[in-house]
Amino acid sequence: MLRLAVLAPTLLAGTVTGGDGAQAVTVPGPVIEDTAIGSGISQVSYFGDWSACTGCSPATPNNSYRESVQPSSGAVLRFSGTQIDIYSVLGPSGGVATIGVDGGTPTAVDTYAAIGAVNRIYHSGLLNPGIHTAVIVNIGWRNPNSSGVRVAFDRAEVFVEQSQPEPRPWLSGANGDPIQNAENVDAFCERRGSPCDLAHVFVSRNNWQNIVQPSWTQANFAGWPGRLVISVPPFPENSGATLTACASGAYDSQWRTFGQTLNSTGRQNSIIRIAWEANGNWYQWSGSNPSAYVGCWRRIADAINSTAEPDPLLDWTINAHYSQNPASHNPLDLYPGDAWVDIVGIDAYDHYPPSRTLAEFNNQANAIGGITWLYNFARSHNKLFGIGEWGVVSGRNENGAGDNPNFITFMRDWMDARAGQGLYYENYYSTCEPPNVGSNLYRPLGPSCLFINNASAQRYTELWSSP
Repeated sequence: MLRLAVLAPTLLAGTVTGGDGAQAVTVPGPVIEDTAIGSGISQVSYFGDWSACTGCSPATPNNSYRESVQPSSGAVLRFSGTQIDIYSVLGPSGGVATIGVDGGTPTAVDTYAAIGAVNRIYHSGLLNPGIHTAVIVNIGWRNPNSSGVRVAFDRAEVFVEQSQPEPRPWLSGANGDPIQNAENVDAFCERRGSPCDLAHVFVSRNNWQNIVQPSWTQANFAGWPGRLVISVPPFPENSGATLTACASGAYDSQWRTFGQTLNSTGRQNSIIRIAWEANGNWYQWSGSNPSAYVGCWRRIADAINSTAEPDPLLDWTINAHYSQNPASHNPLDLYPGDAWVDIVGIDAYDHYPPSRTLAEFNNQANAIGGITWLYNFARSHNKLFGIGEWGVVSGRNENGAGDNPNFITFMRDWMDARAGQGLYYENYYSTCEPPNVGSNLYRPLGPSCLFINNASAQRYTELWSSP
C-alpha cells in the first residue's frame, strides 16, 4: 500500500556512532540538478514524457526544472551517500508521485499547492553508506483540488558520511595572553583550530579583596561558557601573613568568602589551584615548613567547601623537576592528603632539564618530580591528574630547549597514552614577556613580546587542531 507523505521542513544532518565509538556525521554532498542527465553517479535519467522548463516561475536554484504530465513517466537518480532529499515544484496542477529508494516500499507524495513553490517532497532518512537508487514515478493521480497531474523534478541533495574524530577525552585550555580575558583565550584557541574548554586565570595577589571577592578575574569571563582554572595564593603577598597563621585558622573567614564568590559568579565548577608550586623557592608560600603548608592547605580547602555549593575541584600542583622545598627535596612531603585533594597537578615546562630527545623526556618524566612520576602517584591515590601549565622555553638560554616542537609531540603522546585513565585537564601557558619562560606560540613579536616559537606553534596547531 502506498503511504501519502506529509511535506516537512528540511531536517538537520544526522549523527551516527559506529561500533568503535567513533562518530560519523552526515554532511551535505553532491547536488543532482535536473540538468545532470545520465546514468552515472550523481546523475538523473528520465523515462516517459518529460519537458524542460527554463526560467519558469517559481524560480529554482539553477533556474531550471523538468516536468511530466504523462502517467508512468519517471526519473531514476543514482547517488553515493547516506541520505537524499528530493525537491519539486509544487503548484495548482500538481499531481501525485511515488518515490522509493533501492526497491523499498514507495511513498506517495502530493505535489499540489494553491500557489507555486519549490519545496522538498522526500527525505530518505539515514541509509547505509554506498551507492543507492531513487525512483520518482508520475502515477497519474491528483487530489480533488488539483487541476492536473503534473509532477516536477527540480534537484536532489545528497548527504555523505564524514568521519569525525572522537572528542578529546580530557579538558584543554590556555591562559589569556597578554590580558587574562575571554577574548584572548578564544583567540588562542581559534589559532590552534579547536575551542578551549578551560581558561587559566590568576587572581591579583596584593590584598584579600582581590583574592577572595569578585574581581576582574570573574568579570573578564562573565558569560564565557568554558570552565575556569583559578590559581589562588594562600594569603596576600607582602602583607605579613604566614603559612603558620593560615594553618591556625586565621584566614578561614576569607576563604569562606571565596566559596561564596564562586556561588555568586556561577563558577562553582571551577578548578581551584591552591598555593601552587610550593616545592619551589620563588613564592612566599614555599613549603620550607611542610606541616605549616599542609595545615594551611587543609584549612583553605575546608573553608571553601563549607560555603561553595557544589564544591569546586581542588588542585594541588607542584613545579616539575627539581624541588627546592621541602628540605627532603621530595614534593610529596607537601601533599595535603587524599581527603582534601581532588586533582594532583604539575606545571611542566621544557627546562631544568630540557627534552630535545624522547630519551631525555622519559628520563626527566620518570625522575622524582617528573610528570610520569607524579601521575603514577595520583593514580595510586585514585586522584585525577592535571597539567595546569606547560610549554616550550625559549627564554631560559641553555636551561631551556628553545623552539622545540619535539617537546610538543612528546607531551601530546604522553597525554594520548593516558587518555581516559585519570588525565583530567591541561592548559598550554603562552607568554613572551621577559623574564618569563618565553613559551609564546602565536602572539606577534613586539616591544614587550621578545619570544616566539614558530616551529612549536605549527606542531601544536597540527596536534590540537581537532578534538
